[in-house]
Amino acid sequence: MSALAESKNQITVPRIWAIGGGKGGVGKSVVSTGIAMTLARQGQRCVMIDADLGGANLHTFLGMPHPRHTLSDLFSKQADGLQDILLTTPFENLGLISGARAMLDMANLNYLQKAKMIRQISSLDADHIFIDLGAGSSFNVLDFFVAADDGLMVVMPTPTSIENAYHFLRAVYFRKLRKVVRDLNVEGLVDSALNEKVKGGVRSPRDLMTVLKEQDQVVGDQIDREMTLFSPRLIVNQVERHEGRDLAREIELACRDFFGVSINLAGIVRTDDRVLMSLKSRRPVLEMFPTSHFAEDMRTVVQQITSSGEMADG
Repeated sequence: MSALAESKNQITVPRIWAIGGGKGGVGKSVVSTGIAMTLARQGQRCVMIDADLGGANLHTFLGMPHPRHTLSDLFSKQADGLQDILLTTPFENLGLISGARAMLDMANLNYLQKAKMIRQISSLDADHIFIDLGAGSSFNVLDFFVAADDGLMVVMPTPTSIENAYHFLRAVYFRKLRKVVRDLNVEGLVDSALNEKVKGGVRSPRDLMTVLKEQDQVVGDQIDREMTLFSPRLIVNQVERHEGRDLAREIELACRDFFGVSINLAGIVRTDDRVLMSLKSRRPVLEMFPTSHFAEDMRTVVQQITSSGEMADG
């Protein structure tokens, strides 16, 4: 068999990334576009999915006209699958599935619709898939974040952004816990443990794990193992000087203490006026300013999140 034929017969399982953070306006779309374009330029086949169903605009970030085919076509059954609405972008190795023209009922997809979409995302022919989530903590946002192989939280060094990030992380944690508990069919045990909260015994997810293990060591260990896999990474955007790294360290420590999970820094993105200039021009930053601070920081983030050790973990 030739090398080409062998390559074609290999099944590529894409690595799925979800980009969230709770608050709008923190730069999720700018960052996700920057990461995807950086990987695409390195020869990795990337697809961006605009899951901000209330305000999808990734096509604008990529300098594209209003999309003719979007997720609305999938859920109205005008398209059979995601592959049918996958758009070619002006950039090599980068495709787009747009969420523009979202129907009102798409804001609250039911379980079967989400499960179908998640299965189809996993079957796309790509190396990396980026799900750009909307603001807030709706079930749509939480379920796509939980379903991804990796979660990236984008925050800004402002009190409101940090507060929203904590609320988002808490919501995602308990959504993930609910899925784990349902899969293990141990709802009764967890309900019993949560009742301890009324007595003042469960003050945090970390305390909950302790109570679960006291009630059933085996099941408690199973849940703990699954929840330990929940380890989103942090990107601090629009940073001046060293404030971002200090903030990231504070968030890491707070999450480890409260949730008992590891939240690691994926990168710092410096404030760069050229980001706004590119947005006004409706062209990606990396295309207009390939040597900018932003472009440099995107390369650093990509190197961090796709290092050989972390890729092997997936």
